[in-house]
Amino acid sequence: MTPTLALLLTLGMASANTPPVVIPTRFEADRVFALPRTRSGETIRFFTDSGGGGNLLCRSAADRLHLKPTPIPPDPELEGELGKNLGTISLPAFAPGAGVPANANGDAKLLVNDCAMGSAAMKASFGEGLLSSRWFDGRVWTWDYPGHTLTLHGSRWKPDPLAQRTPIGFRKASGNSPAFAMPRITITIDGQALDMLLDTGATGHPTPAGQDAQGGESVAGARATSFITTSVMNRWHAAHPDWTLIADGDDLFAPRMTARIIRVPELSIAGITVGPVWFTERADRNFRQMMSSMTDRPVEGAIGGNALNHFAMTIDYPANAAYFRCTRDCKATPPPAP
Repeated sequence: MTPTLALLLTLGMASANTPPVVIPTRFEADRVFALPRTRSGETIRFFTDSGGGGNLLCRSAADRLHLKPTPIPPDPELEGELGKNLGTISLPAFAPGAGVPANANGDAKLLVNDCAMGSAAMKASFGEGLLSSRWFDGRVWTWDYPGHTLTLHGSRWKPDPLAQRTPIGFRKASGNSPAFAMPRITITIDGQALDMLLDTGATGHPTPAGQDAQGGESVAGARATSFITTSVMNRWHAAHPDWTLIADGDDLFAPRMTARIIRVPELSIAGITVGPVWFTERADRNFRQMMSSMTDRPVEGAIGGNALNHFAMTIDYPANAAYFRCTRDCKATPPPAP
């Protein structure tokens, strides 16, 4: 482990002079994978996801790395989501300059599971593990999509003067409900404000029809997308029948279901307009109930890498703020009509 990463693990952002750390990453169709290398020379392929709920490692990767998980007591809720045979390990020691830090609070644990849940498309398009909202929480990060870098900032970070600031929200602990680090952001589409999850891990798996309509690249069949509830998609389609809608556009959850996708001509985020952006349909309950239980206000969907790829985006988790510096194909959002 490098001295820089050791400082970040033990002292966090409170240290007086922690420098920035560029995480070893690969951007694949606007989805971000961390690729740390262990001291023994093995690379781990972690999918990074600001909208994910836990830090995970597939058992096959633990076996490959000769890491022995510690079994955990039976947990019906976790087992229902991830299957049985669960355990925990700590992040391994990494080669100098090639690692990833633990969480800001020093927690280096990964939940080990068989990675056997979900569709074949899901298994093929995600990595050997997950670094989630808990990993991002408590620090300042920049996703430079055009530059293909993910940077963990140190204590001397200052906002980019060319970036536009916008507030984001997080659900705080209340009563028996824990805090969550799921960032909620407000965007504007078709003149209406929408609260959305800011989700760097939002993933689509387009069908041939969906791929042909969207163009661009997919990697292992997957690409970044943004999500919208069925109710809002129906509203958009009724109001704008000219917005392209593909009925069988995404098969991430096949054979259980295929999802519609819709092309939104433009959206505004942090006072900047970009577009077009494709949105993939999700059931109302997925966001209005499940994800909204983890955000500070109800959300109608998620903004993912296919919208964020115009920006160098910084999320300042401690300050509840995000900064967007557009690097391509943007325009200023016009003021509302009088």
